[in-house]
Amino acid sequence: MGTARRVRVRRAGLFPWLLVGPYLLMFAVFIAYPILRAVYISFFDWGIFGPDAFVGLENYVALAGDERFWRAVRITGAFALIYVPMIVGVSMVLAVLLHGRLPGIAVFRTAFLVPIVINVSVAAIAFRWLIEPQIGLLNRLLALVGLPGQAWLSEPGWALFAIALVTLWINAGFMIVIYLAALENIPDELYEAARLDGIGPVGEFFRITAPLLRPITLLVTVLSLITAFQVFGEVLMMTGGGPFGSTTVLTLLLYEEGFQKFALGRAAAIGVVITALIAALSFVQFRLFRERGGAA
Repeated sequence: MGTARRVRVRRAGLFPWLLVGPYLLMFAVFIAYPILRAVYISFFDWGIFGPDAFVGLENYVALAGDERFWRAVRITGAFALIYVPMIVGVSMVLAVLLHGRLPGIAVFRTAFLVPIVINVSVAAIAFRWLIEPQIGLLNRLLALVGLPGQAWLSEPGWALFAIALVTLWINAGFMIVIYLAALENIPDELYEAARLDGIGPVGEFFRITAPLLRPITLLVTVLSLITAFQVFGEVLMMTGGGPFGSTTVLTLLLYEEGFQKFALGRAAAIGVVITALIAALSFVQFRLFRERGGAA
């Protein structure tokens, strides 16, 4: 009897590891190992045929003195400042609208989810046609309301915004799904009580919906921040870093160093910096959320 009990206890102890095991394996293979490998490569003068010499922190020192690197940092930060508030606000509002029990709402939900499965290259090419200065649909719509058209991808002030719009269109559906799942957990009784108190839809959003979605908004913000610092395909396909280097984000700089100049050690150092920036900004987001939650 004692032996059978010990076997059951041992099996019960192994069961959680069986559940988490596949995730740990995937994490080790696809996240932990690539990061550690990039850190290792960044300590070498690594060319196309392998390491030439151990250089320690020289790749990082070179980046610290490289104006192109700091400009890419500023451009990436500017893109994040444009993209993150935009997708958080748009996806939250659209999720609230799609959460309504209206006839035919399932069609609109499907329409917003379609971009998730569309290839980045296809989306970028389609948007290049939409915002083409001469025949693009967007400039024609602006002309109909009496506004001047723009050379969206040829002007430094508009190119980054245009890329943010494409990235928003591609990723908004996933964020909407996250918000929709959270909205299902908000009790209907809260809205019924608010209506009895004479609170309208706008008041319900700001007094009930938005505050109760704060944990999900934190998640969406962090995920969007990661996307902003990893944006690449949209930039490569739409501007190639132009005009005049105004859209050369960190990932594009990494691509140029690694796959055009074959300075893989330097490219790995840029990748490590991107990972560190994402981790630091995510940590700050969680700390701010925790402090505000405690204060509330």
